[in-house]
Amino acid sequence: MGLLSDRQPGHPEKYLSVYHLRHGLEMRAIKGAGFTISSQVINYGVQTVGTIVLARLLSPDLFGLVAMVETLSLLLQNFGFNGITEAVVQRPDVTQAEMSKLFWVYMFIMLASTAGFMAASPLIVWFFNEPQLKSITMVMALTILFGGLSACHLSLLTRNMEFHVIAAIQILAAFLSTAAAIVIAVKGFGYWALVLRRVSMQFFVAVFAWIFCRWRPGGLVREARIGPILRFTFRTYATYLIDYVRKSADKILIGKILGKTILGHYDRAYQLAAVLPNQLTASLSGVSLAALSRLRDDRDNYIRLFSKSLSLIAFIAFPMSVLLTLVGKNLIVFLLGPQWDEAGKIFSALGPSVGVVVIYYSIYWLHFSLGRADRLLRWSTFTLVVSLLAYALGILFGPVGVAVAYSILFYLLLIPALSFAGKPLNLRADFYISILWKYWLAAFLAAGVYGGLLYYMRFISDIYGHLGPMGKILFSGATYLGFYLAITILFFGGLSPLVSLHSVVRKFFSRSQQRG
Repeated sequence: MGLLSDRQPGHPEKYLSVYHLRHGLEMRAIKGAGFTISSQVINYGVQTVGTIVLARLLSPDLFGLVAMVETLSLLLQNFGFNGITEAVVQRPDVTQAEMSKLFWVYMFIMLASTAGFMAASPLIVWFFNEPQLKSITMVMALTILFGGLSACHLSLLTRNMEFHVIAAIQILAAFLSTAAAIVIAVKGFGYWALVLRRVSMQFFVAVFAWIFCRWRPGGLVREARIGPILRFTFRTYATYLIDYVRKSADKILIGKILGKTILGHYDRAYQLAAVLPNQLTASLSGVSLAALSRLRDDRDNYIRLFSKSLSLIAFIAFPMSVLLTLVGKNLIVFLLGPQWDEAGKIFSALGPSVGVVVIYYSIYWLHFSLGRADRLLRWSTFTLVVSLLAYALGILFGPVGVAVAYSILFYLLLIPALSFAGKPLNLRADFYISILWKYWLAAFLAAGVYGGLLYYMRFISDIYGHLGPMGKILFSGATYLGFYLAITILFFGGLSPLVSLHSVVRKFFSRSQQRG
């Protein structure tokens, strides 16, 4: 029996049972997506404002210094969120004894990881040849421990589709950690403001997760069988590990070869380009995984829900990619100031990938909801090799070359990745192309029309040239999106994409959902 108290004050059956979720599943998914997207937009706004303020208070080399450690700490910090969450959510049944044992085993792993990361600080200093990294590493290691404290609670909230609660946790944590960092930066503590922002974010997430999710771990029941959960968790984390190396290799390469100042520019451009799609994909993955896992045995409804979701995301994501490419340099200079001009060039090169990343990561919904973490692991291994070759080629042309290689890579891998993920359902490339091609073509044709407008109509070009950065952003956004909507309506022969989007928004604000 338990080595610890087995008293359960948190009514665990509320969080462990999922049978009531099949009733009104589509409405729950829509509302969940609405809550998560809304929260991530707010979260993105808070973090962007924080980045703008901190970028005007701190120099690029300080951002690069902290990015060197953060790139490595996230590898261990996200072990729980990228492993336990998927393992717990996709399981049809999970017991209190299993969750309790999983919590204590996982916390032991995270404590060991925290201590190991601290012990590795001299190696990090040696690799980057930056003495300040030792103290930064010691403090940043706390993000690993705090991340572990919240993992099981967040996974149970996701399993029970309580996305409004997760949204509240993320917004509160983002606001408090950003405010604390700005105060510290104003007081002249330099890079410690950036360190505090990372550490306090995970601390507040852990605190609020325990407050809002009343599940509590019980005794360590030795007889509880968590082998299948751990196997799924470690396969998922192996995939995440490979994927993280792929996503971090560009920054490690730039930091090692080009130095902390160039890395600071690249990191700010990458964060502003990637934070919104990363947050959207993380949020949508939670909703989609929970919904699709409940339909695993209902192929027709599974495919219907997935294709509907993919179509809606493509309608928004493809023009997002093109628009951020068009306004990238002006956006960075307007937000961060003229000293970040190099980051603006990098941001424009990363822009084409922004929306495509959101679509690409729908492969995770398929793999995890079908219980096929093993197939995702194989695909991730392949993409790692391809990505390393692309970055090695791109670094020859500087940070912009790496950013271009990053963007091209996602376009080349998109359809093969989706086809491989859908193979267990016999979904081939033509299935995905039929959903995506109109949105993709409309997005790029609209860019061509926009470019032609500026090139051939001199008076418009003259007006645009006299606008400030914000004026150029507003002009480009309004003009381009107008062209995109017009071409999309022409391709679909009507307003069906807008009607679908309106339907989802209407259902989100509807009060008709019945709670189980």
